[in-house]
Amino acid sequence: MTTDIAGEWLHFDNSQPKRKRAELVCSSCHGKKIKCDLQKRSSQGQSKCTNCHTAARDCHVRPSKRRRTATVGVEQRPPASLSPENDTRAEADVPRNESPVLVHQESPSLQRTDHASTSDMPVGAATSRSNPSDVDTGFLQIYGPENQYDAEQQELKASLEHGYRHSNTQQQELLQIFAETYVDYAYPWCPVLDLDRIQDDTIRSPLLANSLALAASHIRPPLIPHEGPAAYYDKARAIFYNDEEPDGLTTLQAISLFYWWAPRPPSIAHRHSSWWWTSVLIRHAQQMNFHREPRPQDPSLGALNLSLRRRIWWTAFARERLTALCQSKPCIIDPLDCNIQDPTLADFPGSPDFQRKGEIFIYWVRLCGIIGNVAKCLSRSTIASSPPSPEQLRQDLVGWVTSLPPHLQLPIGSARTASFDRDVHQLHLPYLTTIIVLHLKRSAHALPQALPPAILAASCIARILRDILSRGDARFLMAITCWYSGMAFIALLQASRIENLSQDATEGLNILTNAVEQLQRMWGTANIIRQGFDRLRSQSGPMASEGTGPGNLGVEARARQSIEGLPSVDRPHNDDANAQDYDWTNLFPFVTRQTNRIAEALLPSNEPGAPQTRFPSPENMLFHETLMTEYQDLFEPFAPYESLDFSNAGFFA
Repeated sequence: MTTDIAGEWLHFDNSQPKRKRAELVCSSCHGKKIKCDLQKRSSQGQSKCTNCHTAARDCHVRPSKRRRTATVGVEQRPPASLSPENDTRAEADVPRNESPVLVHQESPSLQRTDHASTSDMPVGAATSRSNPSDVDTGFLQIYGPENQYDAEQQELKASLEHGYRHSNTQQQELLQIFAETYVDYAYPWCPVLDLDRIQDDTIRSPLLANSLALAASHIRPPLIPHEGPAAYYDKARAIFYNDEEPDGLTTLQAISLFYWWAPRPPSIAHRHSSWWWTSVLIRHAQQMNFHREPRPQDPSLGALNLSLRRRIWWTAFARERLTALCQSKPCIIDPLDCNIQDPTLADFPGSPDFQRKGEIFIYWVRLCGIIGNVAKCLSRSTIASSPPSPEQLRQDLVGWVTSLPPHLQLPIGSARTASFDRDVHQLHLPYLTTIIVLHLKRSAHALPQALPPAILAASCIARILRDILSRGDARFLMAITCWYSGMAFIALLQASRIENLSQDATEGLNILTNAVEQLQRMWGTANIIRQGFDRLRSQSGPMASEGTGPGNLGVEARARQSIEGLPSVDRPHNDDANAQDYDWTNLFPFVTRQTNRIAEALLPSNEPGAPQTRFPSPENMLFHETLMTEYQDLFEPFAPYESLDFSNAGFFA
């Protein structure tokens, strides 16, 4: 065995002893019954045998027709045409004449086909390898040649064993319809499929075909016979756990679509929740080094679909950040470990419609990054001696909402929504819910006290859901909408006890209840939330009593009265201090006093000469005390509620 030094690593020749019969020959030489040196040349990095190279013709491996038992343990080295740098040509040669399979396949070992060839290797197979990072902390790149060789052997084996049965015409038609549903409803939140390849990719992969059918049939079920999302999920999950999908990239695409199947709430730990599948998605993506941008000298760079990698990675990132706040779970992804580029519009198709969907996704990912920071701040404050200040987080939220272009701003500035866009409406649901989280004050009572920003945000969530319900379809709402509704319910329940907020708050509670009833058809967690709604409303105390005096003044008037009555020592004394005042209305640039009666009561008047209410920063020790005085009827003791314990129940599966 000879050795040589290349770069910093030690390499060696591990070629097999010469055998009487070549393990790897091309179809052309075999047909002419002449000696073929493809095996030797492929081990040297050549893509063709000498005969085919001399004749300037394509060189394709002839698949062995020996029985499987005769080849057990025999290793075969694939030709260089399957190496990452030549993967583009192999991708172009993939046949597209097979039909999708929406039924669970037999084990590959039971359906080996004699018609396989190297061109049957799944698209991008080389990109699914456990790629080394550009930072080799464990010195595993020393064993890079062996890792590369093993990956090639597994890919070749998978390509030779991979064979699918044809499906019927109805299944092909349903796949086309399922693709349309995915594009219309799921793509802005899960842009993990290449639109120009959906048909080809689902034809090639039963895992992806069943995953797409699962998501789409759950969102918009066909009114013709079909197997249904539960059956599609069982088949896709079995294919995944049996390792029957040889392409890692396709596997990540399929797992991403499992997000639309959560019939069981996460009240107990199980392997069907979105938390589980998002974790699986992240770990697989990290193993494939998705969190790192490839180096320019990476030999596989030409074979990588960088835009698709980014869209998959940032989909997983956004979901994890949402779940971290919703379910109080720690995050797997540490941004300090990542140098993957942020998603840009260049990662999406160039048509105006998909550029708009790309915008939605980009702003959603940015928002979820802030939400993840909120989750870290709140969760670590329970164990830290000096909890971090959320002031910067509120400023980040203001920065996000004010950065939205006009066509992505929530159009609820008037009592009626003139231009409804379901994606824009959904984009603001996590934003408003995060505002509620930051403005709920823990108290001695079972329910937290809702500060004015939380109440206004909750009324906006009810407005969004009313716009959606009015249009007759809520199935496209994701499971985490159960959490959004549950948080809004807490704030509006408290507002319903305030005389001049009661009517709008009660109407909002009814809308939330109606929305959760619709969500019960889709998500198991909605059952928990719906039962909680009934219990909380039944235990709610009476509305704030009517009468004369300060209790009968409008909320804004009482706020002004109480601010003016504060002792001078409690009020800012200079311009620098005034600059630190907390103007929470900046969180609601899309809300006006015409939005609803709650907004009219809580927002200051813009009429000339009208007094303006300013609030000290929530970090000021007097913040909560001041608001308690200004909005005293918000904080009257509730009836003794039993704890809802949302954190343990979980809000989406």
